[in-house]
Amino acid sequence: MIEVRVGYLPLTDAASLIVAADFGFAEREGLKIDLQRDVSWANLRDKLIVGHIEAAHLLAPLAIATTLGVGQLRSSLRAIYVLNANGTAITLSTALAAELAAMRPGALASYSETALALGELVERRRKAGERSLSFASVFPFSSHTYLLRRFFALGGIDPAADVEIVVVPPPYMVDCIDKGLIDGFCVGSPWNSLAVDQGKGVIAALGCELAPDGVEKVLAVPEGSPLINGPAGSKLLRALGAASHYISQPENIARVSRALAAPERFDMSEEVIARTLSGDIVLDPAGRRRRAEGFIRFEGRGLNRPDPATGSLVFGEMVAAGQIKATAEGAKLASRVFTPDVYDRAFR
Repeated sequence: MIEVRVGYLPLTDAASLIVAADFGFAEREGLKIDLQRDVSWANLRDKLIVGHIEAAHLLAPLAIATTLGVGQLRSSLRAIYVLNANGTAITLSTALAAELAAMRPGALASYSETALALGELVERRRKAGERSLSFASVFPFSSHTYLLRRFFALGGIDPAADVEIVVVPPPYMVDCIDKGLIDGFCVGSPWNSLAVDQGKGVIAALGCELAPDGVEKVLAVPEGSPLINGPAGSKLLRALGAASHYISQPENIARVSRALAAPERFDMSEEVIARTLSGDIVLDPAGRRRRAEGFIRFEGRGLNRPDPATGSLVFGEMVAAGQIKATAEGAKLASRVFTPDVYDRAFR
């Protein structure tokens, strides 16, 4: 039995790793996945590059930023499997949502209306000399940062001048909004739904609305990892492929939610997790709901195969956000992060 240490954060998009480890899919391949839960992306990145774990559930842009050495240690990483698309949302504090609704009727009817109302409020606050609103992303190099920028652009908000974007690890988002430290956040599920369930937040926009089929998390490994060239990598990806398919079947949602909710995994309500897996999203404490097909996807339409073109697209987002200069060499390195070789061997 080959053992592989894999780090993860308690997010719905880690489901394939947990199901592969806990439901026997890895064991059938002759693998034991030792899952190690963490609280922040910076921790996971550091543990991966210094060798405390062999693979990590990682933000796709972070894998590229680490490879390019942008704002952190430089270490070449490879994304050998795409774990999911979408699964994120933007949540506002209940106080901010109430202020928008009072200021502009219908402000919460759609994400575009909310963005326009937010733009109006930001301008009012600026003219009145009031503090800028503060929003949290999970990491500077993340789809969450880029989704916030898209959302702000709809309301004519300049993210560099009109609002403040800070970094908060996913498990601390709800506490921060509860204590008034931030006015909103963009994070992966189930943390948005947990904020709603606790009466602390209102979901304003879904990631699948702002950027349909946006690649979210990848399984990242160091460039020289035995998982790239050895048999263990193929075994791991086949286990993940079987788990991804299992999660995608509606009849399995209850069992998967129960596994993710367990104290050693997420330690939270399985009902909250089930809603994120099914796309039945409760938007506010009053119970407004939105049925979002494709809220989170774990397979289909070639999703799981790492495509170098995805690396180029993510690099473009980083350039647009002013995080890096556009260079041919940078684009080439970014595209190389998404390497399909292991996937192609595993599923040929």
